[in-house]
Amino acid sequence: MPTTVFLDMNETLLNLSALDPLFASAFGDAGARKQWFGLLLQLALTHTVLGDYRDFSTLGREALHALGEARAQPVPDDLPQQVAATMQALPLHPDTLQGLSILKAGGARLYALTNNRQEVLDAQVASAGLGDLLDGAVSVDPGRVLKPGRGAYEYGLNVVGAAAADTWLLAAHGWDISGARSAGLRTAFVERPGQAQNPLCRADVAGPLLVVAQALLQSAGRLHDA
Repeated sequence: MPTTVFLDMNETLLNLSALDPLFASAFGDAGARKQWFGLLLQLALTHTVLGDYRDFSTLGREALHALGEARAQPVPDDLPQQVAATMQALPLHPDTLQGLSILKAGGARLYALTNNRQEVLDAQVASAGLGDLLDGAVSVDPGRVLKPGRGAYEYGLNVVGAAAADTWLLAAHGWDISGARSAGLRTAFVERPGQAQNPLCRADVAGPLLVVAQALLQSAGRLHDA
């Protein structure tokens, strides 16, 4: 069976720094964007553990309110709409197209797998021009479990018709790598600025995207030959 690769979108393939001007304008500090995304992930993890499903767009809006509270600053009324619109049109990291092309040329089936709602994901794929490289784009929202909940990856496997043993997750987040491994997937960590692996649950391969793409294909080939 061909190797299937699930691709995380936000921060892994898409560059969230495009949001920085919005946060600089709203809070006087572009670094507030990283704080907001950290709060968003915290909310997502919390409600996933509690079994209290909230979609990622809702959590993103609530994280803005949490950010305002944490910084003791008002949140501009139009900021949630501006952030939501920009999230749908994030630019690619400079190495994304080459990295995905390496995987595609190596025979891998490529699927976006994201916490974003489907309409957000579809807009991101179209805006970034990824349609020709991807075999599909899967939001975990219908499965009502966000990554890194094990059920999110199992939902993705069911949608694309893949077995965990033949599937990889490629991501720039240690928590995503850990969740995928719990579901039996192989994992590839993409080194992005400010990101780190979970030291207790390291990926099978790691490095810059172009290095990871080659290493993934080589490792998958060895597994298939075994």
